Amino acid sequence: MQKTALITGANRGLGAALTSNFRQAGWRVLGTARNPSAIASETAHAKHALALSQIDSVHALSSAVVDAGETIDLLINNAGFNPKDRKDDPDYFASTFKIETFSATNVAEAMAINALAPPELVSRLLPALAPDAVVLNVSSWLGSSGGKTSGGPNGYAGSKALLNMMTRALAMEWKETPRAAVALNPGWMQTDMGGAKAERSPEQTAADILDLYRSGALHTANGKFLNADGSEHPW
Repeated sequence: MQKTALITGANRGLGAALTSNFRQAGWRVLGTARNPSAIASETAHAKHALALSQIDSVHALSSAVVDAGETIDLLINNAGFNPKDRKDDPDYFASTFKIETFSATNVAEAMAINALAPPELVSRLLPALAPDAVVLNVSSWLGSSGGKTSGGPNGYAGSKALLNMMTRALAMEWKETPRAAVALNPGWMQTDMGGAKAERSPEQTAADILDLYRSGALHTANGKFLNADGSEHPW
């Protein structure tokens, strides 16, 4: 039976690579982006609008998926927000990075988008999740409290640390079920965020994630923080 993946942020970077990779592997793929027309038509069977910064958008997407009778085997919460992308406000990134210019309001925005919107999406999609569905939350090594050795970036790193906790909490709710919630460190990739000198391409990471699903490693990793190669990352 054909499996279905819902991938957020499917228009670029890792999200685009995941969408293409899973489609080529025979999956039914639902892709989301703030502007769904930016998703390559040949990679997604269905394209949906989703802006994680707008909770009404989260609710609208969830309703559309549930009402369409979709059954989601794998939900990849890949879309997110990096405060350094706010190039319209030169002071914004600094306010989420250094204590000298700390803004709780701006840091909270990253928390809401990266760490709180994904579990609300999961909650709203519960009627569409398969009995053995996997929720894969794309985190970051920057969200590792155990690996923290430098200051900043409070907004981005803090939001990923909170996403890790949200993942762990969901996993504990599901520990007596066939479902799984897993946090993933995708590694340093050649994306807008990682830059051209990064170690890995998004396509390599996407292939690794598909392999992890195929091998059953994601199902058995409920409540864990994994690297793309399947090894565990320190919380």
